[in-house]
Amino acid sequence: MKILAPVFCFILLLASCKKDAGDGGNSRISGYIKKDIRVNLTNPLPLRATVPAADQDVYIIYGDHTSPDDRVQTNFDGNFEFLYLRPGKYTVYTYSNDTNAVAVNWDEKHMTILREVEITDKKQDVIAEEMTIYDIE
Repeated sequence: MKILAPVFCFILLLASCKKDAGDGGNSRISGYIKKDIRVNLTNPLPLRATVPAADQDVYIIYGDHTSPDDRVQTNFDGNFEFLYLRPGKYTVYTYSNDTNAVAVNWDEKHMTILREVEITDKKQDVIAEEMTIYDIE
């Protein structure tokens, strides 16, 4: 009986711990990225085409973390998903060409397109708001 009390207390302590956002759950975040192909990035009028953003890198940050925790690529149809997530707040982002056509020596694709997403239930499918990236023809 004396041994069971500490074991029971330890089990209660583990069960009462709140887990932060991250992997290890049964929820998922999915989304879609489209690409606007333009003649000139500074002028949105001469739009050539809008197509699914195939093979686009998509990143996710768990909770208050600073750097990306995971990365996936969109499929041929511009869709992506992050699986096995726990309830919490997430930041999903990708990169696009700069729509202002500002010359940046170190990176021509430096504009960040991001969405804040929250999972509130243990088994939830959350769809992030559609993201649009830009490219020039």
